[in-house]
Order: sequence, then structure tokens, then C-alpha cells
Amino acid sequence: MTDPRLDAVLQPALGRIRGAVSAVLDQAIVQLAAQAAASTSNQQRQLLMTADRELRLKAGRLKPCFERELNALVDGCLQSNPDTSPNSLANTDWASLSLVDNAQVERDVQADRLALTVTHACERPLETVSGYIAGLLDDASPERNPLRPKLVAKALLDSLIQVDIPEDVTQAIAAQLPPLLGPALATCYEQVAHDMRGAGLQAQGMAVQKARSSGAMPLGADARRTEPAPQAAEAAIPTRPSALHARAAHALGEMFGVTMPEPSYPGGTGGSGGTGGSMTSGAPLSADFQNLLRQISRQAGEIGQEAMAAAGLSSQGGHLDVGLQMPGFAGPLMAVNQIRANRDELVRASGGAALDKMVIDIVAALFDQVLSDPKVSPEMARQIARLQMPVLRVALGDMNFFNSRKHPVRRFVNRVASLSAAFDDYGQGPGADCLARITSLVNDIVDGDFDRMDLYETKLRELEAFIEAETAQDAADSADIAALLSTKEADLRVQQRYMQILQRELLDVELPDFLRDFLAQVWSRVQVVAATRDGADSALAQRMKTAGRELALSVQPKGHPKLRQAFLLKLPSLMKDINEGLALIQHPEAAKQAFFAELLPAHAACLKAPPTHDLTQRLLEQRLKQVESIAIPTREETAGDSMPTPLDSLHTDHSLMSTSAFTAEEIKQSGFIPEAALDSGSLDINLDLGAADIDIDPTLGDLDINLDTPPPPAAGLQLVHHIQKGTPYHMVMQGKWQKVRLTWISEGRTFFIFNAGHLHKQTISLTGRTLARMCETGRFKAFEQAELIERATVRARKQLAALSAGTQH
Repeated sequence: MTDPRLDAVLQPALGRIRGAVSAVLDQAIVQLAAQAAASTSNQQRQLLMTADRELRLKAGRLKPCFERELNALVDGCLQSNPDTSPNSLANTDWASLSLVDNAQVERDVQADRLALTVTHACERPLETVSGYIAGLLDDASPERNPLRPKLVAKALLDSLIQVDIPEDVTQAIAAQLPPLLGPALATCYEQVAHDMRGAGLQAQGMAVQKARSSGAMPLGADARRTEPAPQAAEAAIPTRPSALHARAAHALGEMFGVTMPEPSYPGGTGGSGGTGGSMTSGAPLSADFQNLLRQISRQAGEIGQEAMAAAGLSSQGGHLDVGLQMPGFAGPLMAVNQIRANRDELVRASGGAALDKMVIDIVAALFDQVLSDPKVSPEMARQIARLQMPVLRVALGDMNFFNSRKHPVRRFVNRVASLSAAFDDYGQGPGADCLARITSLVNDIVDGDFDRMDLYETKLRELEAFIEAETAQDAADSADIAALLSTKEADLRVQQRYMQILQRELLDVELPDFLRDFLAQVWSRVQVVAATRDGADSALAQRMKTAGRELALSVQPKGHPKLRQAFLLKLPSLMKDINEGLALIQHPEAAKQAFFAELLPAHAACLKAPPTHDLTQRLLEQRLKQVESIAIPTREETAGDSMPTPLDSLHTDHSLMSTSAFTAEEIKQSGFIPEAALDSGSLDINLDLGAADIDIDPTLGDLDINLDTPPPPAAGLQLVHHIQKGTPYHMVMQGKWQKVRLTWISEGRTFFIFNAGHLHKQTISLTGRTLARMCETGRFKAFEQAELIERATVRARKQLAALSAGTQH
């Protein structure tokens, strides 16, 4: 089964690959121009010059085309089946055969050669990334790795053809790629591996289980690494049910702190009634037992007044203390624990095997904690309570329920619990709609064949589809804000594309590095904002373009008196335009002063340097005019461009991702939190004291459970990759922690909208970069510190240990 975190891991990784390929193409342009100038063959020089020109002219179309091609190849790789992959002829018939164009064959061969060369250059970091991907896909086949160099090479070569670059020119460009693409992907894979480690992933074959004093096999251990091959297993490990039960009992005992009663199995032969092997083999239980489960489930299906009173609930959902509280562990139960109420009958019907007794007691203890969890609303707790018999059936038949976060039953229960905190009122509005939908899904499970895992998978997908529709409705309520933020994101795409164009065009211009970066990263934004606000042909836009060219010329040598005099006459007007442009984008004062601190010494130095040759000066002016004449891309042209991920944007210049161009009215309308608010301290609180408002659960501090995958982060920088629509979170606002709910994410994941409050809803919007900084500094955290079943496991362990100690005394 594919890990649900795969998409959250892949998207940042693909973003890094796109960035690496973009940098490689920029380097290839410079390399092609240099090789064309040095070439002694007219034909070769012409070909290299054509390749240089094609790349320069079509780079804007090439990069989004590469993104589309790569995404298509990645999707095909993830959806492929080893038995039906293109390399397998098992299911091929004559109708599926077709002729392949010779040029396509040549490109495929060239892509294979390029991939082979690149793979040698990045072998070690690629191996690390492949290990993490294998763990997510549960498949160690190299052909299932969607990030492998072969797909990158094929996507790049195919995209060159897609943008109408001729075949011979494509081959010339491809010849430049191996020495550039190999090191770039090696660095990229190292960054991806670092991100995956930071996300808490474990590479397949590299997992290290925590040693335990009992020496028993950890519940989450990978059987492929701890067990012999199937042929050797028959001789090395006894297959009697008693051996299987002993291993399952050890695992459950370690997780919940309980000990298997002696003798382990009636008669010493391993179970009764054919149920002994159910714990690990998933064999069906007896018909009588399944009928009992369904009978109990039907009786508990509808919670009437009497049942609610028995459960300690008032008709309005409040708690009544009727003695159902487990002392020292759970609070008052929000529904009847049917497993505990019918324990003796369940044990008899199951056959009375000691392991089955253990499982029944463990699941009963889990539901003690689930049905008294303070983060689960009473309305949702009652729906989860109706799943007691299906969960018990699954726990008796499938060991993975206890040790796998990916188990569909566990995921369904946890998702319902996480939604329970998203609404404050279940009597009307969205809360009532959500409760009705979950009630319907639970009805389908209870009334259906709850032995089938695909039933839970289907209901989980239906639940996610409902959440998506519900958040879409919330987003519709703030459609004006979403439209405003989408427009801002479109402008950011334009700024990003224009910045990349200027970075490429200024590479061969003789300028100080700080000034080249300023013109490409900051002044490009000034030009885009001026053109967007007043039009590309407006006086303001033209003046800002001219100011960029004059700024580049202002640092050229001016040792001659006439040149110095001309410079001093132009300087006041130039500085006025620069200050006006920076004010136009509300450039941070600190960044502006840092730029001037480098510009003033450069001006002083240029007044002393001897002037360059007149021809050199004219060539420079002509080159700068060419750069100045480049048209700013339109929103339509940049619609397919990808945006930096929130974590990537933290490590780049903030000028692109800062959206200080918001007006005061737009900030008020959208509830926008500028990034500058984090630096100004207006959001700061005493986080140690503020954390008390979150109701920290002390029992989770000693969490020690071996499960198959790490838990999703509840705080910290990596949380930004795991946030889900419809899920509640804690955010620092106005000096205190407040519960918020994510309702909208922009297409490029640049902007996020949250809602806070119930009767008087407040809309909060911010950039992904700001959200990442809030996660990094502890101002944004998950509402749940751990998932429901995990919280219940920690508390049930203490409950069972205390009860066991009590019986011994």
C-alpha cells in the first residue's frame, strides 16, 4: 500500500529537480555561446549558435513544458504495475503493438545514455533517495522510483522537441548536458534526502528498531528483514499456531505492557475453534462469533435516551457521572463501551484462546480512552463508538491494525477524530452536515461486510471527497479573498519569470555581483509592479526601466573629468528614481540600507578608475538596451509556471515571496498577515506560557510505540508539508493561541486561507513562506499532538499495566 505522505514528499522533491534543471539550462546557454565562439568549424559554430539562440528564445516555454512532461512520467511510474509495465510482455497482444518513429527511438536511446552518465555522477545520494521512496511505496524496485534520472532525462529531451527545437539542435544541446546535469542532480538528491530525513521518513533497509529489555520482536519490525526466505521458513520456524500466537503475544505485550496468561492455549496445542491463527493469518472467525458481533452492533446502532443515560450522557450531549469513568485514566465515557459490557460473551464466542482474550481486553481498553478523549466531541465519539465491533473484528484478524499507521480502519477512525475538533456546533450549519455524512458512512460500514478492507478504503475516500467539497464551500464564502490572492500569485509568477530572464541575460554583463543580483531580483519586481499598475507603456514603467539601465552604467569607470561631471549631474535624479521604485514595492528599509551600503563605495571606486575604451562602453550600453527592451511576460504566459515551495522560499531572497505590494485595504479585506509582522514582534508572546493554552497532554511525552512509519509532525518546520484542508490547527494571533481551520490553498501553494471562530468568523490569509516561518518559530501547531489511536494506545498501556498490577496484589 502506498504511504499517504508520498505526495507531500514528492512535490517538494520535484520542485527541487525543476530548479536544478532550470539552472542547468541557464548554464548550457552560457556554455553554448562560449563553445560557438571557440569553434573552428563553420558548420559546428552555426549549429552551436542556433542551439544558443533556440534556448534563449524558448526558455520561457521550455521550463513549464519540462514540468508537464516530468509530472506525466512520474504519474505513469506511480500508477504502473510490475506485471503490466511497459517492460513486461506478459499481457501484450498484437493489437497493442505499433510502429515507433525513428526519431523517438533515437531520443529514447539518447535519454538512456544521458541517464546512465548522470546516474554515475549522483549514485550515492540517488541510492539514499531511492531507499526513502522504496519505503513509501513498499517496493524496492528501482523502476518504481519516480525521481530517477532516466525520467528527468527523458522529460528534458522530450520537452526540447515539444517546444519545436529541431532534432539536430536538440542533440547538440543534449551533448552539453552530462557534465552539467550530473553534479546538479547530485546536489538536488542530497537536498531531497535531507528533506526526507527531516520529514521523519525511514529508508527501506535502514530502519533501526529501538532495543527493548524484553528482547521480543518489535511490533513494527519488517518481516522481510527479520525472517528467513519462505523456502527456509518452513524448516527454520515452526508454523504451528502456538508459535504464531507466541510472537503476536510478545508484540502486543511490548506495546501495551501486558503479559500472556499461562497456559497460553487450551490443551497446549495452540488455540481452539480454529481461531488461533487469526491474529497473524487473517483467517475468518467462526460464524457464531461474527453473528454475535453483528447482533451487538445492531443493538448499539441507535443511541436512544436510555442508552445515552447508561453512557453517562444528557440529551444535549453533556456528561453525567454514572460511574463509567476508569479511575486515573479516562474521563467520563461519551458512549457505552460495548466490548467491555459484553466481554464474557465475546470471549466465549471467540473460543476462549488466551491471545483472543488479550486482544479483546486491549481493544476494550483502547475504546475506554477513545470514548473519553477530550479532543473528540461527544457527537463524533458516539459515531466512533458504533465502530467497536468492526474494529474488534479487524483487530482479531489483522495484526497490522496495531502496528501500521497506514491501516485503513485506523486511518478512518483517526480522520473522523481529527474532524471532530473542526466544528464547534453540530446542531446546524457545516457541523451538522459533517456529522450527517459521517453517520451515513458509519451506517454503511456497520450494515455492510466489515470483514473487507476495501470497504474501509472506499469510505475513507468518500470522507476525503466530502471534506474537499466542504472546504470548497468555505472557500466560496471567501471567494473575493481567494480571487485576490490568486491574482497576487499570478503576479508572483510574472515576477519570477521576469527575474529568471534578467538573471540569464545579465550573466554576460560586466557588473558587480551585488548589483547584478539587485537588478534581477529586486528591480525586476519594481518594473513588473509599475507595468501592472500603470501599463507597460506608461511614463512610470518606462522611467523605471531606464533607471535600471542607468544604475548599471553608474558603476562603470569614470576617471575622466567629463565623465565624472556627467555622473554627478545624473546622480540625484537616479537616486530619486531608485527610492521611488523601492517605495513602490515597499522594499524593507533594512534591505534598502544594505544595498546602498554597497552601492556608495562602488560609486566612489568608479570615480577613481581609468575609463574603459569607447568601443567597450558603447557595446555595454547596447547590451543593456537589449536587456531593457525585453518584454515583461503576461499572466497568461506564466500560468503554468511552478512556484517555490514554502521551505524552498525560506532559503531564497525574500523579495520574490514577500507580498508587500498589498494595499492597506487589501490587507484589511483578506485578513492578511504580512511576513514583516513576524519580525516586528507584533505576533510574539511568551511561548512557554502560551503553550499552556493548548492543553498539552503529559501522557504523550513518553511516547514509545514501534509503528511501521513515523508519526506526522505536530509542530516544527516540516508541519507545513502535512497540513490538510478541513483540519484544525493552533495559531498565535493577537497574543494568544487560537484554533483555526484550513479552508483554501492557492494553486501554487503560495497562499493559505484559514477561518477562526464560530459565530463571528474571522478570515486569516498568509503566504506559504510566512506559514513556514510560523511553524519554524513555534507559532503554528497541530491541534492534535498525536492521532487518536496513538493517544489511546499510550493511555491504555498505563491503564492495563495498572490493572494488571492490581490483580497481582
